[in-house]
Amino acid sequence: AEEDVTRHGKLIAFYLRLGCHVVSKRVQYISDNDFAYRKVPMQVTLKAATTTARKRKRSSLMSKASFLPVQLVGDAGKISVKPSGGSEAGIKFDWLINQADDGVQFSTTHGNFLIASPSGSVTILDQVDDSYSDVDGWTTFVPLHISDEIDHDDSPFQQSSSRSLWVLRSCHGTFLTADSVSKCLSCTKLPSFWQANGSNLSLACTSDTPPRRHHYLQCWKLQTHEYVQSMRSTFLNFSLGKATLFEALGWIHAFPAYPFHAWSCEDTSMVSSPSLRTLSFLMAEAARDEGLPDWVQLVALFHELGEAVKKLDPNNTGKMADSIYDWTISTRSRVVGCAIPNCATFSEFRHLNTDSYTDTGVYEANCALDNVLLLWSGPEYMYHLLRHNQTALPLEALAMVRYYLLGDWHEHHEYTSITNEYDEDMLPWVSDFDRLRRKTRLECLDCVDLSDEQCAYLWDRHYSRIAAKYDCDRLFAW
Repeated sequence: AEEDVTRHGKLIAFYLRLGCHVVSKRVQYISDNDFAYRKVPMQVTLKAATTTARKRKRSSLMSKASFLPVQLVGDAGKISVKPSGGSEAGIKFDWLINQADDGVQFSTTHGNFLIASPSGSVTILDQVDDSYSDVDGWTTFVPLHISDEIDHDDSPFQQSSSRSLWVLRSCHGTFLTADSVSKCLSCTKLPSFWQANGSNLSLACTSDTPPRRHHYLQCWKLQTHEYVQSMRSTFLNFSLGKATLFEALGWIHAFPAYPFHAWSCEDTSMVSSPSLRTLSFLMAEAARDEGLPDWVQLVALFHELGEAVKKLDPNNTGKMADSIYDWTISTRSRVVGCAIPNCATFSEFRHLNTDSYTDTGVYEANCALDNVLLLWSGPEYMYHLLRHNQTALPLEALAMVRYYLLGDWHEHHEYTSITNEYDEDMLPWVSDFDRLRRKTRLECLDCVDLSDEQCAYLWDRHYSRIAAKYDCDRLFAW
């Protein structure tokens, strides 16, 4: 405890309340000319003995156990907490995470504890606040680790990750989260996930979910250069059948717009997820509202249709999607057959991938992205389908379909050894299409699913004419 001598005993008393004790009477005094300090050696037992049952507010909050400074952060930095007085403005605190008998407690550096009510509100319990007469357990959160392991696989690669997920469950059965609107702590019935970062002592509330991590884990493991070549030879003969793109829009109504959200594993009656068809129409309408070219609107409407393969190929692609890995879902892509960038999404799983290549790998320097292989995905399939069926869409439209998932290129400027000037000309179009998609996905989170009649109205009144203009209104070979 290093404290100002003019505030003798203040810091020591605080540490004593947290479970520390003085281990030596040898006090060191330090002077920096302007101020005098004293340093008192103290320690805390990291594995404290089990204490007696807590009785009321004071005994539970001041249990003598181990603690650690921690930051609770979200996308916008520190997460705020609304005070118990009912003020609208949230307050940002520095936190201590304290070991309790049956979980952990979060306290401010002033000794006030975080408390979760049955209604889902989360606030700070003032030491003199009598509004909570019986809060035994309300300040305790149980941390539960979500494993990345694959239950059905005996792979030797099953390793824990420093970026793996946790949930913090309250005694009411709800889960601590950062409210996306108020940016304040709250509790919800659906699990919300956190990642622990030991390097900066933070707990970060993340939009990441176990299904998403599992998908990317399988992607890293399966999607090798050999795998992509095999999938191209299987699907690029386009022998699955014939259908119009509007028919395919009807098929993807069966698939959720957000396949990796927490409600994918929960009771779907609690939360209704909009369909992929709804997301596609809303993105096309967003492009229309921004005054983007009509072919951009059309691409926005059709770019997710690769998932329709699960309807055309139910015995292979459909069954694999339900059990092991769904390659048709739109997730971040990368080039296969060359060195993988360090910034690749879920790079902590790269040890699962057996490919090993130099910078350019199997490609010639600056060969252009048109001449490389990307991860096999729904948008990659759609790119080749549109080319095979010889639409009249401009090259910029095809580039947007294929490369908007290649964020390592258009966001982080990777793959400079294999790209060329033509790719640089395409990059602004691709980047803006990805921006539009991200914006629409955020706005569509709580939207109502569009009905068949609403989709048919939009198609008949606007998009059918654009489809005809670019020769996309006929039967396509899939």
